[in-house]
Amino acid sequence: MRKLERIMLVDDDVFTNFYNEVVLKRMNAYENIIVFQNGKEALDYLKTDKEKVDLILLDINMPIMNGWQFLEHYGEFDKNEKATIVMLTSSVNIDDKKKAEGIKLVTRFTNKPLNTDTMKEILAIFE
Repeated sequence: MRKLERIMLVDDDVFTNFYNEVVLKRMNAYENIIVFQNGKEALDYLKTDKEKVDLILLDINMPIMNGWQFLEHYGEFDKNEKATIVMLTSSVNIDDKKKAEGIKLVTRFTNKPLNTDTMKEILAIFE
């Protein structure tokens, strides 16, 4: 299994972020992890273009800027190499899944909680 250089977690739930970090750390899935509680903070970081982010685990429902708004703005970035984005959400709304499937930036739509099997499937994208 390939270890990613940098994973970004974007979720307003502190406990979810903590849990996801634990899962990812136990799997030795990353060198660096960065956590943001809304899409605006994540976009502001990405605009600095300091370090490449390999994977973004993105929630939908967040304050200030939700996942859909994040995707809209991220899609406007003039970057040759964008991160792989997985929507990791508690939404069971079929319309959310269909919407995500229609967005080229989204590689996968999956429901919380993150688990080892799901993360192995996500990491296989990078093989």
